[in-house]
Amino acid sequence: MELEKIDSFYKQLFRKAGLTIAVILVVAFVDIGLISNIEYNWNVWMVFMLTVVKIFFIVHLSFSQLVKIISQSHLLSHVLVLFTLLIGLIIFSFASDFAALHLIDDNNFKSNYDINSSIWTVFFEYFYLSIITFSSVGYGDIVPVSIVAKSTVILEVGLRFFVLIFGIANVNQIKINQE
Repeated sequence: MELEKIDSFYKQLFRKAGLTIAVILVVAFVDIGLISNIEYNWNVWMVFMLTVVKIFFIVHLSFSQLVKIISQSHLLSHVLVLFTLLIGLIIFSFASDFAALHLIDDNNFKSNYDINSSIWTVFFEYFYLSIITFSSVGYGDIVPVSIVAKSTVILEVGLRFFVLIFGIANVNQIKINQE
């Protein structure tokens, strides 16, 4: 019986999160694969607008869908899985945005080292930046310089606060399995 409840939770979680995951993956591909190769001056703003769209999907997933899941199954392990998924989506999403901004114009960020090699190296460095930004450590080895890059970092920090508040608001619903 308990195993069925756990399987049901994961099926429901990934069914509800599927659209958001798909949007984030598609936008990451579009950002890095397509927009970063366009020779227009406004393509950085296209990346920024797609970032706003992804944020909408993440917030929508958090509010309208995952609140329902937590109210139905609010074991500590389920809440931890839920927040791991949310944090992972946010970090990956912004890493792809930062990488796309760098690929469009490497002057969007100032860095202490050369990250003009492969797309995978660039993505890894901006995945690192996204983790550091999300955790609010901020080592300063990669610094946003342009307005778009700074605005994108601000959006990640704002979304981090949203997730934190969302978590605190749902703490009272967490039950620890006493079995």
